[in-house]
Amino acid sequence: MRKKAYYLCRSQEARIIFKAGKSHDGYFDCAHLCAQTEQAIELFEDNFTSTAVAAFGFDNAPGHQKRAEDALSAQNMPKFPKLWKPGKCKMCNGVLPNGEPQDFYYADNHPTMPGLFKGMKAILEERGFKEEANLRAECPAFTCQDPRASCCCRWILFNQPDFIAQKLALFELVESHGHIAFFYPKFHCELNFIEQSWGAAKYHYHRLPLTHNEAQMERNVRASLDAVDLLKMRRYVYFIQLRTVVPTNSNSDL
Repeated sequence: MRKKAYYLCRSQEARIIFKAGKSHDGYFDCAHLCAQTEQAIELFEDNFTSTAVAAFGFDNAPGHQKRAEDALSAQNMPKFPKLWKPGKCKMCNGVLPNGEPQDFYYADNHPTMPGLFKGMKAILEERGFKEEANLRAECPAFTCQDPRASCCCRWILFNQPDFIAQKLALFELVESHGHIAFFYPKFHCELNFIEQSWGAAKYHYHRLPLTHNEAQMERNVRASLDAVDLLKMRRYVYFIQLRTVVPTNSNSDL
């Protein structure tokens, strides 16, 4: 049965043809990448045993570093109770110093503030910062630098362990399935397996005849991507490993 499932999955792919532009598919953002990554995870888990762990590498681009809509963030938090949400949904629970969850919103049946955001003052008080909760909401231009400073409410929350530990939406998705996610280093194409594969695909596309319509262009794009087969990908990984080998000789000056 496992073999049958494998062959059923072979016709599927995580690769998508995205037509950018307002009149087409819009613009590729973190939400699109998460949806594509989820498809890749499903294909991996369909084709490998339940104990297999995948490592998903991504370009270190700003668009890939977005947090989830409900992610913990002290940015723009009001100091006092208010009908407020950071995005399209309420912020997720925080973690109190004793490890218990902390709800940032009053209950819907609260007698005076049903469903309101508690505000930074109340959140800090619940965490034991009674005196610090009376500080100003934010320093001018939020130029605080010392993580140990107690200069404003926002800076104190910003340096709380649960706020610091907040992960990116992409990493949360991958790790929720028990896999590994990482970013390739910035500005180093020679160490980036993705850029190596893209470069080979673009070279192949450049050598193809000019296209006359969108259908031909899509066929050429797919053909160029298919030209970067598994053997080439493995070679790129091998060359990257050669570039990153560190001398082990104790006499070497590193």
